[in-house]
Amino acid sequence: MPYSETSAAPVENLRTGGVRPLTPVSASSEPEESPAALSDDPITEVPQPAAPAGSSEPENPAVAPPVIGVAIASPETQVPAADQPDSSVAEVNAAAGIELTPPGVNPSDSLNSPAAGDSAAGDLTTEPRTVQLLVPEKIFRPERNSPAVRVTYDDIDLLKILNMEPVPVDAPAHFPEWLRQLDGSTIRIRGFMYPTFEATGLTGFTLARDNGICCFVRQPKIYDIIAVELASGVTSDYIENRPFDVEGIFRIQPEADEKELFRLYRIENARVRR
Repeated sequence: MPYSETSAAPVENLRTGGVRPLTPVSASSEPEESPAALSDDPITEVPQPAAPAGSSEPENPAVAPPVIGVAIASPETQVPAADQPDSSVAEVNAAAGIELTPPGVNPSDSLNSPAAGDSAAGDLTTEPRTVQLLVPEKIFRPERNSPAVRVTYDDIDLLKILNMEPVPVDAPAHFPEWLRQLDGSTIRIRGFMYPTFEATGLTGFTLARDNGICCFVRQPKIYDIIAVELASGVTSDYIENRPFDVEGIFRIQPEADEKELFRLYRIENARVRR
């Protein structure tokens, strides 16, 4: 049975800090309110629209799922049926107010213009450069305690010397005098060993301009590689991913067919200088 506080508790208990007694409360004194009595607003039922005659849908359907991606055009912008013979795609788009071409651009121009892939492919094809002498004179520094002169790959780069790209079969005919005089001279040049099939006992190899050529990162130019023939009785081990010097007699000896150069420079009677 529930209890409540009463005002009839002795005053002495309040003064002395005592607890006031609890008296039982009659069940009929405070009637409980029903949930309906908590609201004064009347409950009004909303009538559901009746289903059309002949419809298979229930009279009181559940909440309909939302329709996504469907636009209802007004009567002024109704799109003609696609199956009508006199309606083209352009007319359908125009009737719906759809503009697929940016303003100021003729749609027919895109039919006559090359595709993006075609233009990118065309950029890969470069026109031959006009051959012209860019370095008319050159002086080479002699190596200390050696009959060789120091040469770099920039010194024999035909693009830097003659603006030559691609390199034609008759390239040596365009060489300046200072480059021709280098033929038969003892030079020392620094490069990387192109990968070989053997690790030891090499009597010859290909010297590459940079490590990217050795690792097949890029296709070398004909002037980026030099065939090296070691001196008689001299061998070398394969040197991986490390630059080193080669000293020997420089030769301009082109090897080609009617259309392409296969080799241009070589060094004979060579030795490896680390």
